[in-house]
Amino acid sequence: MTSAPRYPIEEILPAVLASLVEHSRLVLEAPPGAGKTTQVPVALLQSAWCTGKVLMLEPRRIAARAAAAFMAAQLNEAVGETVGYRIRFERKVTARTRIENRRRRYLKIACANLRRRCWRSSIGRAAVL
Repeated sequence: MTSAPRYPIEEILPAVLASLVEHSRLVLEAPPGAGKTTQVPVALLQSAWCTGKVLMLEPRRIAARAAAAFMAAQLNEAVGETVGYRIRFERKVTARTRIENRRRRYLKIACANLRRRCWRSSIGRAAVL
């Protein structure tokens, strides 16, 4: 007899992974506690096609730390090995880190920097013409 999944998301993980093989984007909606934050990234690492890093964006610093600690404990590792986090004034990542939790603010800053660079390069090209 097989045991019931510990998290509701585990029932659909094979479908999630199969969908990501075919399409590069996926919207995953589930109630709190379903396992979206802690189960999906680990499942991604265990799939053969995921060879890079998994970047998780969390709303708060405490969420980034807690999710990283929980996933690292599931893998019987210390935070910073396979799973780590990078938040303001604190970093627990190594060269081996493959799942990295960050604040959502990171994405906003990265997009702002990219826009600024694109704008500056456009001005530079206009000056050359």
